[in-house]
Amino acid sequence: MRTAAELMTTTGYRTERIRQAPADAPDTVVVLDEAGHPRWVVGPSGRGPAVEIGADAPVSGLSALPCVLELINDGLPALLVVDEGRLIGLLDAARIRSELLRALEADGDAIGTVLDGDWELYGAFAAPVGLIRVRCQVCGTIAEVEEFPISETPCPGDQGHLLGDTLTG
Repeated sequence: MRTAAELMTTTGYRTERIRQAPADAPDTVVVLDEAGHPRWVVGPSGRGPAVEIGADAPVSGLSALPCVLELINDGLPALLVVDEGRLIGLLDAARIRSELLRALEADGDAIGTVLDGDWELYGAFAAPVGLIRVRCQVCGTIAEVEEFPISETPCPGDQGHLLGDTLTG
């Protein structure tokens, strides 16, 4: 199983602060908040969430996270590869699809869910192997959730707001 760090790219994207963030871009743009934390990702399909994956995470494990695969199918250009909370590269959608297909061919069993609108894979549902890490833009708390969107999830910072409140700006 190859890891996110083995498959990521460190080129082909740029970072921008919120004030300079484009609505869409021909390349991939990681939008950073004032503290330098990823807030969202912009690509040809527009804006999407900044979904982080650990550098040592096996990419084939994404097959157990249908919500992440759905985001990719909806146009999210890449996942952010982080090491110790620091952005070190991007794992683009094409690489994710390629690695999942490679793992599927090697395993022979259905390891995933929707890779694109025409796929229907069969097999037992696998429990999630990881959680999505989202930084609350209201209080800075990092939350780990199983699915995205998270609009009704209380922020773990326990300050009386919803984690989804951070996705509107």
